[in-house]
Amino acid sequence: MHTKIRVTELRRGMFVAELDRPWEESPFLLQGFRVDSEEDIAQLQACCEHVYIDPARSEGLPLAFGRSVSAKPVVETTRATVERAVRCEPALDRAPLDDALDGAPAGPAEARITRIRGNPRAGRVNASRGPRELHALLDLPGEFVEYRDLKPVEEEMPTAREVQAELKAAVERSLERLRNHEALEVGEIDNATGALVESMVRNADASYLLLQLREKDPSTYFHSIDAAVLAVLFGRHMGLSPAQLKTLAMGVQLLDVGKIRLPRALLTKKGALSSEEVRLLKWHVALSLQILREAGVTDMEILAIVADHHERMDGSGYPRGKKGNEIPVFARIAAIIDFYDAVTHPRPYRRALRSSQAVNALYERCGSHFQRELVEEFIQCLGVYPTGTLVLLSTGEVGIVIAQNRIRRLRPKVLVVRDADKRPVEMPFPRDLETDLVDSEGRRLYIQTALDPGAYDISPEEFYL
Repeated sequence: MHTKIRVTELRRGMFVAELDRPWEESPFLLQGFRVDSEEDIAQLQACCEHVYIDPARSEGLPLAFGRSVSAKPVVETTRATVERAVRCEPALDRAPLDDALDGAPAGPAEARITRIRGNPRAGRVNASRGPRELHALLDLPGEFVEYRDLKPVEEEMPTAREVQAELKAAVERSLERLRNHEALEVGEIDNATGALVESMVRNADASYLLLQLREKDPSTYFHSIDAAVLAVLFGRHMGLSPAQLKTLAMGVQLLDVGKIRLPRALLTKKGALSSEEVRLLKWHVALSLQILREAGVTDMEILAIVADHHERMDGSGYPRGKKGNEIPVFARIAAIIDFYDAVTHPRPYRRALRSSQAVNALYERCGSHFQRELVEEFIQCLGVYPTGTLVLLSTGEVGIVIAQNRIRRLRPKVLVVRDADKRPVEMPFPRDLETDLVDSEGRRLYIQTALDPGAYDISPEEFYL
């Protein structure tokens, strides 16, 4: 039994089981923890108004502890805005996706609708299966596609840069239309997304390297593009066809389009969210579906991604509390991508996490929020040393990982930018650890360790951006 208390009543030893806002919207990436320091208390007081304590898992609480304490909401967004949204709630909660699916024609489309809603026969998949087996067991659409790089990363880089610039411009123009109370124009985004997919089919590392090297920007434009790149990267790893890669990329780009109709003060608020504000924030899902319907989007798979990307495997998500295989598989994939991309971007209430920290946060949520097998494959997709990582080689040289080795994950392609004495090399050069097995003295060549960003004053973006 959880007990609601004001954050001013927090004490060391208390076990915080729930917040007054989603965990993803807080500085705390482990769901549920014991308060061990005054710093923990200060962080909770900075971002929350009240929390829920689990007395059974807390230490040093008096026997009488356990009475609920109601919190007085502090609303930074205008009450008129909240009340308008409350009045709109019935209209926004008419299950537009289910209505669309129920009205779909019978026949061949039935298999597609079953896949969108979730295949109950898919069941739990044993861990440690490869992407080909997982593709079949999750009932992913079509046959597994085995991708091979058609161009080296260096050759695809100029095209990848151009494609991302075009996609950013398309997203920017489309969202500007929304701000001007016009309908969302998805055609331009669709075309630019197709070009992104084509580039990443040729070589996925080029686009992902650009994503890693670019300074993390909290703007909607970059968040949308970064999520699309991650979607194609992961979908390619899972053997989806180019058409399905495009569907997945379109879906993740449109996940949060409804937030444009929410008060800006709510989205940029640094302090605690009141219960009304949390409720209002969650309406962005219904608002997104409404915007997509107004824009004429009828692709059921895209709508399913948007509708269910905040649902969680244990039923703790929203808006309908779906669980397990009730959640469409593309929405399960999108949820992982959305979480990873969100925590690796800065927010008003916390700094961006490094890739390794984000992976740890994902893994902590395996089985509860996200499907374990999909999380494990996503981590495999990123690689032991994700593209863009600074690494120290056994030679003492320092380089940037510029391409993954899909078979031998510990042996990616590295651009050497510092010599063994950590001095800048006059002309950076690649070492492909798949074929470069020994150094100049015949000793085994390998990555010794990953380095923190900025180590040895290296700014990777100056080499590729």
